[in-house]
Amino acid sequence: MAMSTSQQNRDTISAFWKAMNDSDASEVSDIIKTYTHEDIAWHGPEPYNDIQGADALVDCFWQPLLHSLPDLQRECDVLLAGRYRDQDWVSASGYFSGTFVEDWNGIAATGEKTLIRFGEIMSLDAGKIVKTYFLLDLLDVMQQGGFQLGWDAPAIEGLRPKVKIGSGVLQSEQEPAETRKTLLLVEAMLFGLVRKDQPMKLYWDPEMVWNSPSGIGTARSLAEFLDRVHEVFLHGLSGTWEGSHNARYAEGRFAVSSGWPSLVAVHNGEFLTIPATGNSLHWRIMDFWERRDDLLLTNWVHIDMIHVFKQMGVDIFEMYRRYCKEQSVHES
Repeated sequence: MAMSTSQQNRDTISAFWKAMNDSDASEVSDIIKTYTHEDIAWHGPEPYNDIQGADALVDCFWQPLLHSLPDLQRECDVLLAGRYRDQDWVSASGYFSGTFVEDWNGIAATGEKTLIRFGEIMSLDAGKIVKTYFLLDLLDVMQQGGFQLGWDAPAIEGLRPKVKIGSGVLQSEQEPAETRKTLLLVEAMLFGLVRKDQPMKLYWDPEMVWNSPSGIGTARSLAEFLDRVHEVFLHGLSGTWEGSHNARYAEGRFAVSSGWPSLVAVHNGEFLTIPATGNSLHWRIMDFWERRDDLLLTNWVHIDMIHVFKQMGVDIFEMYRRYCKEQSVHES
């Protein structure tokens, strides 16, 4: 039986990331160019945004990252492949880890092991990555060094829980019936969210875990999610919710969806203590889901929160620079 394109692409990405884990900064350029198209379109978080071409990707993103964390390793919690709108995709959620020895993106090095939460969705053609959507939780990196926003997140900050059942790193073909069941459930849930009149218990296990980026935190039950997170969004973003999706597919018990933006909503209520601005907020989001039986059990949510705050008139990088100056004054 011939190997499917999804399986080939998943194997390609696994080989790519193993090569990166086993390499050092002097080898990264050759590895990137082996697995990515020379004209790759790379879409990342603030402050990177859009990078065009493999050379620029190496120079602007990978070399500075590896200079700051030379022993960088990637570990995936979820890895799945599929097809959406005539494109083949591989997607992953997990953490980078490494020793933070040099400043990075203006974030002060700590000399300590640092975790960088990531979500990545890649489109492949003929075995090469041609397009990437990539999110990093830079606010969490700042917080690991002691920085705080100045207000409490609605849910629990810290390390995000992993897959509840088995492994989310899929390595073989999945049952088509299971894949279809997961996708239909996710699509029904998303439609219910847009309508805002469907009870969440129709889609979510009572023991669900909702893992979101720093600034929001993790809810460890459906009740906690509804009480501590969902209401924050409904109160602060009560305008018409719109958006689009670049990729949405399932494989076995897992699914993924992302848009750039996948949500556009008017900021017409207090959101994370920020008073209403009336601005339209464009959200770069990735969602990964795990299903158990007939309900969704885990949701890993990646959001470019620094970009969201910027649209509300809050410059997180400037807040961080002021924090560093204050720390310097106290230490001198």
